[in-house]
Amino acid sequence: MGRWHTATVVHLRKWAAGPGRSAQTGFMTGAATKLGEFATTAVIAWLIYRR
Repeated sequence: MGRWHTATVVHLRKWAAGPGRSAQTGFMTGAATKLGEFATTAVIAWLIYRR
């Protein structure tokens, strides 16, 4: 299990630092995260209001 974990972490670090990561990808990831946070907040607020 430890060897698999180490190999996975090394692979993910190489992928994260790779040339495929652009500013546009970073922007889209950030935008999706913010949208998800907003949706979660809206659902929680709706559930509290509905109570």
